Amino acid sequence: MKKHVVLTALGVFVTCFLSNASILLPSSSLLIAIEYSLIVNPIMVAFCAATGASIGELTGFCVGRYGGRIIPRKLYNWLHRQVKRHGYLMVFVFSALPLPVFDVVGMIAGALKMKVQNFLATCFCGKLIKFSIYVLVAQWVSMLVK
Repeated sequence: MKKHVVLTALGVFVTCFLSNASILLPSSSLLIAIEYSLIVNPIMVAFCAATGASIGELTGFCVGRYGGRIIPRKLYNWLHRQVKRHGYLMVFVFSALPLPVFDVVGMIAGALKMKVQNFLATCFCGKLIKFSIYVLVAQWVSMLVK
């Protein structure tokens, strides 16, 4: 593999990790993945972005497991009931959606003592779908414009 491709993959991973490590702040990881996908292999970009973003979501998970409450009570109660009832399905669905609400779901998953490896695997699957869709749509639009 060429050196610039490896460095690009590492760059996508690190920037997506850092942008998703924030809690309750909008993330620019989708824009990062879209931009990089126009330069190098879009499938590799989606995979690296999903991996970095999933690991970055562990900050919210750890806040839920070990931290205090910083979420509005009404939203927390509703999401808590849903995550408790539907567990990994909620993690998967919310990780696939481009919404900052996933931080809250991650905190609740941590508070409910979900297994870290199961949380990460489920989160990765949802994020891989999300990034793949955005990257492939960007490729399609890019081909239309040319």
